Amino acid sequence: MDSGKWIRELREERFVKSSDIERISRSIADIKGNADFYVSHSTLADIETGSVPSIHKLFSLAACLKVSLEELLLVFGIDLNEVRQYAGQVEPGLPRLETAEVREPGFRFQLNFDTALNSHETSLLKLNPQELATLPPALRKRLDPRRYRYAVVGLKDDTMGELIPPGSLVEVDVMQNAIQVFEWKTIRERPVYLVWHTDGHSCCWCQLEGKELTLLPYPLSRQPVRRFKVPREASVIGRVINAWLPFEQLPNGGATH
Repeated sequence: MDSGKWIRELREERFVKSSDIERISRSIADIKGNADFYVSHSTLADIETGSVPSIHKLFSLAACLKVSLEELLLVFGIDLNEVRQYAGQVEPGLPRLETAEVREPGFRFQLNFDTALNSHETSLLKLNPQELATLPPALRKRLDPRRYRYAVVGLKDDTMGELIPPGSLVEVDVMQNAIQVFEWKTIRERPVYLVWHTDGHSCCWCQLEGKELTLLPYPLSRQPVRRFKVPREASVIGRVINAWLPFEQLPNGGATH
């Protein structure tokens, strides 16, 4: 998925119209006293077809889409954490390797990505670059915000029961956002998806009939079967491809995995 497609899908996922982008960015430009912050309809169309915007327009897009500027820069292949790495390189063009990357520690980390996270509800993580440093190297190396998103299953959300229990961290492949139908032999083979809907987010099995999306919970879950109209009331963000189960709850509502 390229940068333009990522931005367009995020905008559609959050129901932000091009007119909203124009209105908000014009307000930012007026406040800043700099027309470079303004993102017109035609400029947005260029960005969503692959054009690389200026830093001023990236600032406005981040505000309009409610993501951090650091996360948006990652979509264009710019990791601010690498600035320190290249600044301390031994030879031009050769990044210095930190010894900590040679031997990876045990796969155990504290989940504390977003202080505004509601631990009771399933939430899509922002993954600010400053907080990525707390992840294990094995996970940090594979992060690709253009394809993978991460979410935490709420402590009161048992939609997927014992398969993906409350408090789990899930990895979602946004390129697999079309519901697959095939003859699975076991309950664990059926694809699980992360879905945005008007009530929040859910990890669940899905069934699509026309424009009606049915969210199916684990048989022993306390959650009901829910139905939404797509794309206005719900959209499939992607397929859950990995899950890290919690083994310790922390006093501040976080968890270690």
